[in-house]
Amino acid sequence: MSYDATLKDLFQNAPQRLLELLTGSRPTELLTVEYPSVRVRRPDLVARLADQRLYHLELESRADSDMPWRMIEYYFLIARQFQEPLLQQVLYVGSGAPPAVSGIEHQNLQFRYQVIDIRDLDAGALLGSPSLEDNILAILCHIEDSRAVIRQILERINSLPDNQARDAVAKLMLLSRLRGLPQLIIEEQNLMPIPIDPDILDLPIIRDFVLARERRVEARGEARGEARGEARGEARGEATLLRYQLERRFGHLPAEVLSRLASADTAALEAWGLRLLDAATLEDVFRPDPQP
Repeated sequence: MSYDATLKDLFQNAPQRLLELLTGSRPTELLTVEYPSVRVRRPDLVARLADQRLYHLELESRADSDMPWRMIEYYFLIARQFQEPLLQQVLYVGSGAPPAVSGIEHQNLQFRYQVIDIRDLDAGALLGSPSLEDNILAILCHIEDSRAVIRQILERINSLPDNQARDAVAKLMLLSRLRGLPQLIIEEQNLMPIPIDPDILDLPIIRDFVLARERRVEARGEARGEARGEARGEARGEATLLRYQLERRFGHLPAEVLSRLASADTAALEAWGLRLLDAATLEDVFRPDPQP
């Protein structure tokens, strides 16, 4: 599952403390907002704050030159729907420099939104939150002692039921790739009785930090075989993450669903993972695409 899908899944249950740090107020209601047209436009988060302001947040894990135009499009759509002013922010969670552009300067248009680098926020504020989503997102914030922060997050995860713990560890490991910390999580996790599925290590973004390559590919046939193995490993890791999230949302999974997960390729698993964000039932996740 990609960074974007994992982050959006975390924001399905609004991380209360993080949003208070960003806005100076707390969210009281998450608003369902979607704008169908030629393509579906779905903001990452729209909420009503305690001070009654309308708030829109987009997550950015890599610099995107189209972001200013997406933000102004969302401003128009959301403000027109609710007929009131809108506070807009982009939360940058990537590992590189945050985007320098935070608006549009056009001949007949001036438009601005706030860009906040999550690394400017202190991890301690999120670690003290009762929200698990806040705790996991702390891995992306400013950290003085990475090992101590990881240990504190894992201690919180350790108190969860097994299915929830596996799902939380998977998300934590995936996001930790943005800060180069998967190996540290593996080391600390091994000191605690937190269940972790070995298939997670088949995700290349995790494996690259945990398993070192012992030799380079020399023969073309060997390269093709290794590529097929990597694809199978990636699909197995994606299926494991998605299974944890489905079990957390819908409980025990029928054998037919487990079989589909085991045989699916990465494209299908990614599509199902994105559908899970809005699905009301298990059937919604696996519904066939509409025919043109």
